[in-house]
Amino acid sequence: MHWLEVAVAADGEAAEAISEFLRPFAHQQSVVLEQLGDESSADPRALQAAIRVKIYIPGEQDTKALRQRIAEGLYFLGMLYPIPEPAFRVLEETDWATAWRQHYRPFQIGRRLWIQPSWQAADSVAADDVVLTLDPGMAFGTGTHPSTRMCLQVLEAVLGQGAKVLDVGTGSGILAVAAAGLGASSVVAFDVDWQAAISATSNAQLNGVASRVHAFHGELAAVAPRPVWDFVLVNILAPVIIQLLENQQLLDYLAPAGRLILSGIIAEQSTAVEDALVRHGGRVIERLSEDDWICLHATKG
Repeated sequence: MHWLEVAVAADGEAAEAISEFLRPFAHQQSVVLEQLGDESSADPRALQAAIRVKIYIPGEQDTKALRQRIAEGLYFLGMLYPIPEPAFRVLEETDWATAWRQHYRPFQIGRRLWIQPSWQAADSVAADDVVLTLDPGMAFGTGTHPSTRMCLQVLEAVLGQGAKVLDVGTGSGILAVAAAGLGASSVVAFDVDWQAAISATSNAQLNGVASRVHAFHGELAAVAPRPVWDFVLVNILAPVIIQLLENQQLLDYLAPAGRLILSGIIAEQSTAVEDALVRHGGRVIERLSEDDWICLHATKG
């Protein structure tokens, strides 16, 4: 039997939308995110934020009609993001299982955070570096998106040993696992998507921090609103952040001197998020930006 590989190159923002579109077509709904960059360089920092989104489809499902549906869907999605045409490639049975590993390599975020796939260890890692093992797959969140990178950069700079962390909308669990790796004593992470909660738990186990990371399927209301969290992390979309601030008293979960990291905010929506934050007693102490994305590092006013 052969397999059909469908590949689309995109930046971090478009990759998430492409992933969600392609997922229903994929074998076991598994989407691969490959890191792009200068593959001729041995320096992991030569890798870029650009991503190649791939899925694999069993040969018996490979029809002209299916390829046309995928191409047409991506065409209409391209009205929102600049998306090239998909590349279709036929692979033999012996090749498909490992083909997607060829371009995904370790890369560095910030000064001492590394993200590596399980099959290849990062080189040139210093003694105080923190290495996270995350494989591309169903849950989006391997550190390639600007909003995730900025969250990780803030965490690396300010999170101290023994901190208590609440991760709202954990996704793959990358922020929760990073917080534990950076020294948090306990991390509670949750997501309204049950698959994300499973993925976060699995990634915590893979990285040896399962004893300090508790991930569950649920909402903020399931967490006791006591001001005990030194860090509250929210890497979601702006309208959801505003709703959490206005209707679910997000700031009540933050300790008096705690830090709130809000990301996933498109630049044009950042003012609305900042206004909601200030109205409910928060104060921005740092504003990070990358491409069209904003990350707010805040505390109580």
